[in-house]
Amino acid sequence: MNPKLKIPLAVLAILMALGYLMYTGISETGVYYRTVSEVLDQASIFDGQNLRISGEVVDGTIHYDQENLLLSFSVRDTENDQVTMRASYHGVMPDAFKEDVEVILEGTYSQYDNMFNATILLAKCPSKYEAEPKNLQQASQ
Repeated sequence: MNPKLKIPLAVLAILMALGYLMYTGISETGVYYRTVSEVLDQASIFDGQNLRISGEVVDGTIHYDQENLLLSFSVRDTENDQVTMRASYHGVMPDAFKEDVEVILEGTYSQYDNMFNATILLAKCPSKYEAEPKNLQQASQ
């Protein structure tokens, strides 16, 4: 083999191997980001797939078994309040998790029992913080 071709062929082989590793890594860990409405409208397509959804926790639906670290609740679509889905999460409940807070869930949807089984639960912090009441501001001066 020509010595001038060895280096370019070796570089090409390394680049191809890196490209393949990047492609398989992204395709295996890539997660679709969907709304509650999209998942429910296309339930048969998303059944059993890894998904990431966003929604708001529905009032009065939070049930937390602290002993077994099992959290169940309903999440509604942020644009259509009438569309809701049940969700479960096994783990410590985040401090910011409460009713009407926006959450991001990552896990799988089961069409059989219309349940989203989350492996990751993130509660968004409020984007606005309210100022202290005036009487507390004056007392601190």
